[in-house]
Amino acid sequence: MYTGLILKESLENLDLLQDERMVISKVEIWKVGSRAVDWQPKEWTAIYVEGADKDLGSIATAISCSILEKWYANLSDSTTEYVIFRKKIFAYKKGDKKIKHEAKNYAKAIGVPEHQLDW
Repeated sequence: MYTGLILKESLENLDLLQDERMVISKVEIWKVGSRAVDWQPKEWTAIYVEGADKDLGSIATAISCSILEKWYANLSDSTTEYVIFRKKIFAYKKGDKKIKHEAKNYAKAIGVPEHQLDW
């Protein structure tokens, strides 16, 4: 089973949340205050999702097509981490520091604030 986290405010198209390959397991409201930067809202809706491992790649692609620039989402299964950006996905084996570092460098290059790179 894969699990993940998507911020509702990061999505261009909320229809993604109706995808049958993804089940919403929990929703939280985060008051992020000063952790948000000027182009982000001060309150985020954290949507925890899960689904069958066989759907992980296709869900990652769907998220990549729906997520806004400068945002990312995370999914993982028992062996692989996915960091998903608009039209770009980093998938790496858990513990692979090289690809994780590449994903963080990419995030910084597109404008994700350093303090939000806590995966």
